[in-house]
Amino acid sequence: MERYFLGNNTAHGFVGNYETELADKRKVVLLKGGPGTGKSTILKRVAQEAKERGLDFELWYCSGDPSSLDGVYIKDLNVAVVDATAPHATGANLPVIKDVIVDLATSLKEEVISPHKDEIVKLIKCKKERFIRAYQHLKLALCHLENQIALEWQNVCEPKIRRKAVEMANELQARLSGVQGKAERARKVFVQAICPYGESEYFDHLKGKKIVKVEGGERATGVFFDELRKFVTGTEILNPLEPKFIDGIVAGDVAVVKDVGFEKDYDKINLKEFERFENEKDIVDEKNGVAIEKAFAVEELNKAREYHLDVEKYFVSAMDFEHNEKLSKRVLDICFG
Repeated sequence: MERYFLGNNTAHGFVGNYETELADKRKVVLLKGGPGTGKSTILKRVAQEAKERGLDFELWYCSGDPSSLDGVYIKDLNVAVVDATAPHATGANLPVIKDVIVDLATSLKEEVISPHKDEIVKLIKCKKERFIRAYQHLKLALCHLENQIALEWQNVCEPKIRRKAVEMANELQARLSGVQGKAERARKVFVQAICPYGESEYFDHLKGKKIVKVEGGERATGVFFDELRKFVTGTEILNPLEPKFIDGIVAGDVAVVKDVGFEKDYDKINLKEFERFENEKDIVDEKNGVAIEKAFAVEELNKAREYHLDVEKYFVSAMDFEHNEKLSKRVLDICFG
């Protein structure tokens, strides 16, 4: 079992990889419905059922609330169940044949929810405004990060770093040659997310892997991974602030990453020997700017979550849970039947 974020709150707003991730699944269940309609509860039931059956699966967490699930991917069955409401909305490309929509909003009692329409609309508006402010702060954080990279760029020996990346790529290809029965599937995932409680992260992608830690500044590591991804296909670990950057690649049984979490057994690629900084104070100032703006963004995300919980209360009070139980059993039957 592994945990990821398929979507994240970034400097470009919410960025998700649902469409590409779901494209090759045999069956996809798309859960629709507002907050409090039971999507995360159903996802947890699917995960529990997969666990009880001894099936391998992934949990895809929600960056807006890391205690909630956005999806479950049952790897052994090639089946996924996802929250398909905004902002991670995804459509049914092959209705019935592959994609099944389950609308939990059909469990809402209109006579209970309708009298609260104005208050719900107001709360949703306030929530959206908080997200807008959060993304503004994340844009500023990215500006500081780009300034930091520009300052580092002046004293980084890129050709030597690229040669290091090619050496790593050759080592990976030699290790994988003749071992894998099929080509490595390209994926893009987040293992770290900017959330209402701060930055949440998982390191399941390192389990059972030979770990190689890449050490160096933002510019040096950026050059290294840009070069490595040209030659190696695998799971790309996206940077939570700027998804165009990657913080690691997992290919086969090897993970080449910037952050090793709590792992103590790893090899190193030291890029610091190829960089020399004459303006370290300015670089530190930019790093601090990134941290400060992220902290402001987290505050706004937390306020957005509070509005979300207020909306959720109205929906929960209007739910017909007996009907929802029937929908839940239908989802389980689609996945495991």
